[in-house]
Amino acid sequence: MELFTRPVPPDTMMALQPRCDFIVTRFWDRCNFEQAFLHPEKLNAAFGEWVMIMPHASADSAHVAIEKLLQKVEKSGPFTLGIAEMAENWLYSDTAELRSEEVYLPFARAASNHKKISKAEKARYRQHAQIIESSGVGATVPDLPFIRPDGSKGSLADAKSGSVLIFINDPECDECAMARVHLSADYNTKELIKQGQLTVVSIYPGEPSDEAWKEVAASCPDTWVVGAMPDADLYFDLRETPAFLFLNAAHKVLAKDMPVEHFLNAFRVVNTMNQ
Repeated sequence: MELFTRPVPPDTMMALQPRCDFIVTRFWDRCNFEQAFLHPEKLNAAFGEWVMIMPHASADSAHVAIEKLLQKVEKSGPFTLGIAEMAENWLYSDTAELRSEEVYLPFARAASNHKKISKAEKARYRQHAQIIESSGVGATVPDLPFIRPDGSKGSLADAKSGSVLIFINDPECDECAMARVHLSADYNTKELIKQGQLTVVSIYPGEPSDEAWKEVAASCPDTWVVGAMPDADLYFDLRETPAFLFLNAAHKVLAKDMPVEHFLNAFRVVNTMNQ
């Protein structure tokens, strides 16, 4: 038995997107959350059902729907936290069915700012929000400081070119080593760097005193910007490494969470067009 009645679009509404807009924005209208939270498994399933419709709805409708849902639970700390936990489960966790930082962000913000949620829980969601706001697609990456291998201070402002590829890697990570070899040996990447169209920024999310990192840093091309950033986990999603972020000249994130081969193929296309 369902917790509440789902909205049904009128028969005259035939196109997929308008029907999904209708459902997404009205999905929770008949939900009594006092009762629904007594059945957490069913509520979580309903949340997943709602989330899975969003990719077929317009962005405006999705944002309106999220705002409406958060307004319905905003007076209750436990309800807001419960909704945020479901959003994390469906949209942000390692096992998320529909990974979407853009959709998850309003839920993280709501939980991080709620006065009736514990400081520990708020800190968790505040960190999620900060990471997405700093390095999610569409975000502008802050001018974050790092330490170069020689001990001098640098920052992401050192990357001045038409585009920037941030390569977050660890000397103990085998996949990072393979990506490092492919990226450093790639002809098209070298050409774009030489032309001033690309800067590769290699970031180690650890202490600059790490000898293993210093050894790896010494092997990186001297055309790369290389640095250690111990607090990188405050600004970047480091659940998987290597991690790549592709930025434009203004350091706005255009793409992320893609394998190195994706960027190498893109660089080949761009370099070919330049010839």
